[in-house]
Amino acid sequence: MTDFFSPRRKTIACAVFAALTLAGQAWASAEHMIVAMPQLPQIIEPQGKNHNPLERVAYSIYETLIRADQKTGELYPGLAESWTRISPETVEFKLRHGVKFQDGTDFTADDVVFSFGPERFLADDAPGRPAAQEFLGGLKEVTKVDDYTVRVTMKAPDPLIERRFAARMSEIISEDGWKAAGGWDEWIKKPIGTGPYKIVSFKVGNRLELERFDGYWGDKAPAAKLTFVEVPELSSRVAGLRSGEFDLITEVPPDQVKPLSRDGKIDVVGGPIDNIYSMVFDTKSSKLMANKQLRQAILHAINRDLLADSLFGGKTKAANSVQSPTFGELFIKELDQKLYDPKKARELVKASGYKGEPLVWRIQAGYYTQELTVTQAIAAMLKAVGINTKIEVKENWSQIEAAGPERMINNASLSAYFPDPASQLWRRMKPNAFWDKNGYFEHTPEYQKFGELGVILETTIDPAKRKEAWKGMLEVFAQDPLACPIYSLPMIYAKQKNVIWEPGTQGLLDLSARNLKFK
Repeated sequence: MTDFFSPRRKTIACAVFAALTLAGQAWASAEHMIVAMPQLPQIIEPQGKNHNPLERVAYSIYETLIRADQKTGELYPGLAESWTRISPETVEFKLRHGVKFQDGTDFTADDVVFSFGPERFLADDAPGRPAAQEFLGGLKEVTKVDDYTVRVTMKAPDPLIERRFAARMSEIISEDGWKAAGGWDEWIKKPIGTGPYKIVSFKVGNRLELERFDGYWGDKAPAAKLTFVEVPELSSRVAGLRSGEFDLITEVPPDQVKPLSRDGKIDVVGGPIDNIYSMVFDTKSSKLMANKQLRQAILHAINRDLLADSLFGGKTKAANSVQSPTFGELFIKELDQKLYDPKKARELVKASGYKGEPLVWRIQAGYYTQELTVTQAIAAMLKAVGINTKIEVKENWSQIEAAGPERMINNASLSAYFPDPASQLWRRMKPNAFWDKNGYFEHTPEYQKFGELGVILETTIDPAKRKEAWKGMLEVFAQDPLACPIYSLPMIYAKQKNVIWEPGTQGLLDLSARNLKFK
């Protein structure tokens, strides 16, 4: 990611914004809802980037063919009224009539075909492909049957087609809007969807202003205006919430839960989501990180329960594997046992031949809640078993992910965008996904085995075979870990009491009429 503003400029911008808003009176929430976030996305095209800030805002602007309930995962009609499995590779969607894009044009099958076509995604050099490939790389084609019927065909049998087209990267955009803009570079400045809010203006590093889309096919948006503002400093977000200038703030650390909860006008909501906060290892660039026993030692050195209890006040839970209970029958309980064993960690360090060299650990201090504090706590735990680290704080993802022998460890989240392991560990770690494509992973026999089993998981309809393959993947991953799970990522929010809203199991913000109203 590119950081367009230095920390100093961001701080000044926040101070100016606070001064201007405090000079006036707070807006009535139903008329103008304001959400304060530490970071806004640099791009608001849904296939532009896979990261938390874009995920939060995209749900208000765009929609998918199928809608997944953000609390239960249950599937409902979205832009498609119904869908039918034609074969293990193909699903046919009957599209909703009478839907308008935010520029007033009609939504038809042509828009669905275009959204996944070669100009935006399917071609190898398409601009949306780098971010969306992890999600939709198995897509073969989307074809038009008639103006309100499309067929989605995958390259191989896929048990998860319906889930994929209810998740991130499958948002539908306007073909006419893209062509009127003249292509990606102009389109991304003000893209067009079918969601309940439309874009009014976007200032990178500052604010994204939306307004209610009166032509929306569903229940009208609860807020007449919806603004997302970038406020990096927690103290500024909290002050704005207390003063009534902000209606909702994100990334609330646990030590603020009690103080904010004591405020009679504020509620604190949220907790762990289907996302595993992890350390990711570059096993290809660094000879140190290529050592399996050293990486195994890191897994056993971390007291995850202590982190969850002391740094997050019980607002999250330890992750001993990259799994979520929402996987149902595919949650392998016997492979989710506690990893913390400092004695075993010391033995592995000794067996690895490690000589005490510092392991470079790149982070952004505030991208994840408590990131710097958590990193420092884990570094102390690693030190206790004989592993030295060198923490380097970077300004943006481009610096963190810059290739070279100094790229050894970075923090990352492994989000399950739908309740299936193919959407989480496999999506992030599979061959030719982002990390592998960018040179993180050595193609060892274990990684090749992981890939073979992952193909079975992703392309087999038989539930028993999928479970067997997934179990094998977890076993291989334990022997040759490419990442270290730490805890379920907590998403804690604070809001005005007159804002009736609940977070779901994902990082997105559902601010539609289904999940938002005002007292």
